[in-house]
Amino acid sequence: MTFESAMRRFKLRMKKRMYKLNKKRWLAENQSDLQYFEEKLLYSMPETLQLVAQGKSLARFGDGEITLMDGDDIDFQKSSPELALELENILKNQDEKLLVCLPTILTACDDDEANWWLKFWYVRWKDLKQKLSFEHSYGHSMVTRPDFFIMYPEQAVQAWKSIWQNRKIVLITGEGSKLNLEHMLFDNVSTRQIIYSKAMNAYADANRIIAEVQNTAGQNCLILIALGPTGTVLAKRFSDLGYQALDIGHITSSYDAAFQQKAG
Repeated sequence: MTFESAMRRFKLRMKKRMYKLNKKRWLAENQSDLQYFEEKLLYSMPETLQLVAQGKSLARFGDGEITLMDGDDIDFQKSSPELALELENILKNQDEKLLVCLPTILTACDDDEANWWLKFWYVRWKDLKQKLSFEHSYGHSMVTRPDFFIMYPEQAVQAWKSIWQNRKIVLITGEGSKLNLEHMLFDNVSTRQIIYSKAMNAYADANRIIAEVQNTAGQNCLILIALGPTGTVLAKRFSDLGYQALDIGHITSSYDAAFQQKAG
């Protein structure tokens, strides 16, 4: 680890420790920007799926992608200047075929989640704000998370399943992934092809995945990707190649968690 990297990690730890002391002041200073972003620039979850139904590809940013873009590692992906730059370029995307998504800022399904995100934004908002366009709208990253299925249970299931109804799909995921390939969410597809990547540091495998898809799947196939931050990267790259590609994350686990919570 370089001295610069060590100092960055130290400052990050210190900032997290100061959250409770600085939360109210920070929120007061940033409330207007945060509220403007969430209310004016972030599509709702149903609106996001409506745009996908029109044929847009979907590249989602969550805490992992934003952390990597800042140059910090996450559990299953090491940061690199190349990955950080590619993620930043995707965030600045102006291609109408691709909908770039960001997560909630001020609202969530429960207080614990809302507090988690506030702490995250306390650490990351300053850097992210400099990379955002406040004249551009973003999709809602939570469309693949339990929030969507909890808040819009029937609408969420119908919206997702209608997108791949009777379509040929290619599912890209990591070895040992939580994605349930036999889940009822996928029971209405025409055919499915599964491509496995690495469970750790899958970004290094991106070029191989693209080559395999190009060699085996036509552009009428829908590409579904559950591969962490590499899924965000691949959604953009496949969109540029003429495919509709959706970064769906662990959507099946989100469905299960939401409906188990409602049943309980």
